[in-house]
Amino acid sequence: MSAPARFRAVFALALAAVVLAGTPAGAAPSAEKAPPRIETVLDVSGSMATKDAGGQTRLAAAKTAVRRLLDGTPDGTAMGLRVYGSEYAGEAKSRGCKDTELLAPVGRMDTDAKASALARVQALEPVGMTPIGRSLQAAAADLGDTGPRRIILVSDGEDNCAPPSPCQVARELKGAGIDLVIDTVGLRVNAAAKRELTCIAKATKGTYVDAGDADELADRLDESVKRALTPYARSGTRTSGGKDCPSAPTLAPGQYLDKIRNGESRWYKVALHPGQSLRFSGSVIPSGAWETPTSVNVQLSLPGQAGVWGTETAVEDRWSNIMSSGVQSERLPWDKIPAGADSTEVCARIHSKVRTGQAEPVEVAVGIADQAVRPDGTPDERVTGAGAEAGQPTAPPATDSPRAEATKATETTAAATSFMDRPAALALAAAAAFLLTMAIRSVVARNRRRGA
Repeated sequence: MSAPARFRAVFALALAAVVLAGTPAGAAPSAEKAPPRIETVLDVSGSMATKDAGGQTRLAAAKTAVRRLLDGTPDGTAMGLRVYGSEYAGEAKSRGCKDTELLAPVGRMDTDAKASALARVQALEPVGMTPIGRSLQAAAADLGDTGPRRIILVSDGEDNCAPPSPCQVARELKGAGIDLVIDTVGLRVNAAAKRELTCIAKATKGTYVDAGDADELADRLDESVKRALTPYARSGTRTSGGKDCPSAPTLAPGQYLDKIRNGESRWYKVALHPGQSLRFSGSVIPSGAWETPTSVNVQLSLPGQAGVWGTETAVEDRWSNIMSSGVQSERLPWDKIPAGADSTEVCARIHSKVRTGQAEPVEVAVGIADQAVRPDGTPDERVTGAGAEAGQPTAPPATDSPRAEATKATETTAAATSFMDRPAALALAAAAAFLLTMAIRSVVARNRRRGA
């Protein structure tokens, strides 16, 4: 039995905002990073004149994408723009491989700065070579010496000026301890160029994505900027999930931090009384590039009971820094309790298909909602940490039998889970609403652009 539809629609977004709502007791929060400085490095080499990007040249598609990027970037964002291959049309590598230009210095983008950058982009012509390695070195210097930095590289081909090798440049920049991530976008690239761009991204724990036309390129640039501007500080009490339910640790309501690999399952147990429901989530936080497709699945089951009690899967969200999925159980009925007991342990499983080639942090959130009840349906006041404290009704309606009430899925999906206090719950709801609003705005804006 799955969670109520309304809860499913917003649960993953709400979970993604848990750290904005506050850190649970016992958690060790990570230091929040300042927003990074960002520089887009754009290919303007001769091959960008090829007319195969959705009925227009690759450079025309890139210009459209840059315009949409600038329109959608919040004012005040520290951003710059560098290009290569825009000036020298000859064959001499001694000149062509030095053809990289800072079009817009890294600075706080406002209306005037965006207009100036866009005017210079619109004047570009595709003429030159592809000095990617040298351009990455220059871009790193443009971004300065301190704080988090991000380069977004757009190219339609591989470097033809090495040395320096672009991948080796990326490794050296990362090896020097620079807080730098390079995301790469391949615009209609061949296999060799894709390998090179993927290598650059992986060396700095960035991401590589493909784009085929202006819309896809605009989306990919937007995704990279959003990831850069929404750093996620993981937190939680350390735990280690079991390989199956019998070996799983028992968790109280709260937030926990574990590790999980692609294809791996981690198991946990949560004690639940009749009348209560369980809210459980798993949020995988990739530390580097991931391969598509990706997904995170969570599942609830009752020991000794056949079948799955609750399950939900969330698929990849390209711009997010986390992959989250969560499920809410129905209220636990008395007929699911072992004879002679007044509670049972629910088995909760997280399965990751986030493919990064290494174990990744996973945040585990546990919440208990609804009021525990006695066999006759009256509130069980001996059980605390639910009911009114969680914002849920403290007793079932008098007209419902204990069995009917215990088997009915709760509809109060916006209430705080029991491990959060009231102020944190309000912050969580606000953050979830903000994320949902931004997602809707993104879809609306995209549809408007395509309809223009």
